[in-house]
Amino acid sequence: MYQTLFTGGVKSGKSRQAERYCIEHFSAISTPIYLATTEYIDSEMQQRISEHQQRRKNTFLTLEEPIHLANVIQSRSEPVLIECMTMWLNNMLFHHYTTAQIFEELERLVSLSNPVVYVLNEVGLGIIPDNELAREFVDLSGRVSQFLGNHCQEVYFCVAGQVLTMKGKQ
Repeated sequence: MYQTLFTGGVKSGKSRQAERYCIEHFSAISTPIYLATTEYIDSEMQQRISEHQQRRKNTFLTLEEPIHLANVIQSRSEPVLIECMTMWLNNMLFHHYTTAQIFEELERLVSLSNPVVYVLNEVGLGIIPDNELAREFVDLSGRVSQFLGNHCQEVYFCVAGQVLTMKGKQ
């Protein structure tokens, strides 16, 4: 199980870089799965989703699941791009999953035999939020980031559309 993490701020280029990585590393073997985690919330979110769909066209097999990610891919052998773990964490908190349940799902993900590429927003570079829920989200996101960074063989940080190698291949 070879796993890779792309992290960075909003609109840093991490999704494009993760998509490019999957196409370069896996498309000759099979069509990678694009596991979309975002739930349709409003028209602005729908527009963002549409932009991602148009960009990737038919280069991925798209599956959608906001919560139980491992269930969707555990019986498959194709490489998987999970876009995005930040929205997944948001969904888990919104649906009142506990921290233990969040990390149980992460343990299931990192134990899969498929190659998995994760996309995760880096949210810990800003100020400390002024409300409890936002602080819980930032803290949990940081813990998820550390967990995935420790389990992935490659970790890339994206900024201004550029990729910095944090761990793995240079």
